[in-house]
Amino acid sequence: MAIIDICESTPRTASELADSLSLSIPTVHRLARAMVTHGLLARDREGSFRLGSRFGSSGLGQIARGPLRELVANTGEACQLWVPRASNRLCLVSESAPQELHVELREGTLLPLADGGTAARVINGETSTDGWVLTVSERTPGLTSISAPIHSGDGLLGAVCIVAPVARVSSDLGELYGTRLLVTASAIERALHPVA
Repeated sequence: MAIIDICESTPRTASELADSLSLSIPTVHRLARAMVTHGLLARDREGSFRLGSRFGSSGLGQIARGPLRELVANTGEACQLWVPRASNRLCLVSESAPQELHVELREGTLLPLADGGTAARVINGETSTDGWVLTVSERTPGLTSISAPIHSGDGLLGAVCIVAPVARVSSDLGELYGTRLLVTASAIERALHPVA
């Protein structure tokens, strides 16, 4: 917590942290690397440590809930916000579809980034030229999903996802809702960083 307290106001190098805390540089590196792994700290291009994306998750979830509800209203399909958590992804916000047959993932669901879902692919840095990732019956047979990234000035924060039963989708989700998905992701980004 002392490392987090110091990095909260200004990014600090490992040697600056070691001096401030009277710890050895190797000890600070070991602790800081562990915190980076869990999203508590992030490392900038100069090698300094600053607060990580995990500290923004609470605010991100609150900001994203309204745009996700609007996306559900416009598409009729379930929508989620996923954020990275070490080698997993966490469903931070989940909004259910109004239809009787719908996909439901509970908030707090933790899934591996290696499982091939669209949100996992986006969090791992993959997108198409259209700005999203689409799969059909890949992670779960009978489901199709499309995800787009949410960025901040510090990089990728997470992924917005629309998921639907294949039986209800007349064409691919990209054709149907790709533009709406990108508009939602952009609205969340703008709400995170309003222009003064």
